[in-house]
Order: sequence, then C-alpha cells, then structure tokens
Amino acid sequence: MDLNDFMQPLQLNDTTQLKAIFDPVLRCFSAQLWRGGEPAGLLGLVGQFTHPDDVLDAVDEFLTEQGESPLTEQQTGRFAGMLIMAKGGPDAMMLQLAIEDPSSVLLF
Repeated sequence: MDLNDFMQPLQLNDTTQLKAIFDPVLRCFSAQLWRGGEPAGLLGLVGQFTHPDDVLDAVDEFLTEQGESPLTEQQTGRFAGMLIMAKGGPDAMMLQLAIEDPSSVLLF
C-alpha cells in the first residue's frame, strides 16, 4: 500500500465508491457513497462524527442500508487511513511517515 491508496475513493465494486470527508469549518467527518459517478448517500449529519472511529463504527450499517456489503477488514483499515488523511494535520503526517518509511514507526 502506498500513500496514494489513502487519497483516492474506496472502490467497493465496478460502479460504487466510498469517499472520506472532513469538514474543517464544522470539524466533523462523514462518508459519501457514490454510484455511477453520482452521490448516492451520506453518512454523518453536521457535527455528528467528530472522530474517525465514529464513522467507522457506523459505516457497515450505513452500507447495508444502502444495499451494499459491509467493509472487509482490509477496506476498513484503508478507509480509516482515508479519514485521517481527509482531516490532515499531525495524524496525517504520522500516517504518511509510517507508509513511506515503516521502520521509522515505534511499536509498543
């Protein structure tokens, strides 16, 4: 996986994508579902999700309600990274560093 994997929408199937969104003014996260290049659903009302984990806790139920399959473990990890990168800041810088040079990350 490289940094570009976290900057592009998550491809769920041939026509469906999930996009990670962070609104810096409202300081909240959301997930946008797109089908055939058109918006098809939004997870997260204004101010509802203030942390990436909030979106991750709700995304599978949202996808199921939209007729999509829940995220796989690999997709969940990638989408978590996408949410971090959408916000930017120090957490995104740390993720970028970990991706570019895994040996620079300390594991406890």
